[in-house]
Amino acid sequence: MRLLLATVAAAAPVPHGALLAIDAQVGYHNFLPTRMLAGFGYRSWSYRGGTLRVEFRNRAGLVLEWRVQPLSGTCDAGRQGSYQLGGNKVWWARRAGEQVAWRCVFDQAGKPLRLAAASSAPAARLAGAGLGTVVAHARRY
Repeated sequence: MRLLLATVAAAAPVPHGALLAIDAQVGYHNFLPTRMLAGFGYRSWSYRGGTLRVEFRNRAGLVLEWRVQPLSGTCDAGRQGSYQLGGNKVWWARRAGEQVAWRCVFDQAGKPLRLAAASSAPAARLAGAGLGTVVAHARRY
């Protein structure tokens, strides 16, 4: 069993065509990862109920889901751990069969958003710090 740490791929994780489509539909919520874990590739995206979801998958079938959703409550609610990565505080928790790393930002209208990377992969196969690295280096396109 291989443990995926914070190894990141160099190419842009979301193809240009998808970036344009996401920007056209979600506007202020178009925060996306600038780095992705090695071996994970873009699959699809959706925007429903105010939440942007972008799916990435590797050859072994592990799925990493990127989420941008409105923040309700405090940013650190539900945390079980934290990391300082890329100059950003990133929170982590394992719940409901998935592990999630997140941080919070404000959109251009000043509304708080939660940026999250989630996976149902166990921590022994996909490290929380790897998810945290994806979250820490996200930015608005």
